[in-house]
Amino acid sequence: MNIRWNIILSVIALGLLAWFYTLQQKTDDALAGLIKTDDSPEYVGQKMETTVYSPTGKKQYLAIANKVEHFNNDGHTDFQNAVVYLFDVQDEKLGSQSWKISADKAKLTKDNMLYLDGNVLAESLIKDSRLQKVETQSATVNLKTQDITSDTMVMINGQNFHTTGSKLTGNLQQQTATLKEQVRTYYEIINQ
Repeated sequence: MNIRWNIILSVIALGLLAWFYTLQQKTDDALAGLIKTDDSPEYVGQKMETTVYSPTGKKQYLAIANKVEHFNNDGHTDFQNAVVYLFDVQDEKLGSQSWKISADKAKLTKDNMLYLDGNVLAESLIKDSRLQKVETQSATVNLKTQDITSDTMVMINGQNFHTTGSKLTGNLQQQTATLKEQVRTYYEIINQ
């Protein structure tokens, strides 16, 4: 009789230990999901708008995106469906928007370099700008100097001209662009 009770109590004790172990495993898995890994973003935001000011207090750029992920390990920020408005801070019209840049994806590094991918479009917001529109699939913009570069095919529309080519280098603020390969330009002559 004593042996039967020992066996029954041992089976019950083993069953309780197994049950406790499975409960502990579920808790550890739940806690592991809450611990941030090195490659996960510090924060994630939906439909965010960020304004960055120059050291003199003037607006430098405004970034709007459907989704934003900021990573602290290297200081970069990823944007989905990004729209960036650049401001002319060195012009006499301080604070006026000069360029609207949009892309499917964008990556902003801590040294103010903006890497754009997918349907990149830079549009001048100044009506009498020599450069009106720059379209490509991939581009890099320095937000401090407004320098733009691209290694993919680029279409540029400006006052009385349309050009296509690759290997773009230019400056949005100075309204200059140079295409180095496969260049085709069409000029529109206006008779007055």
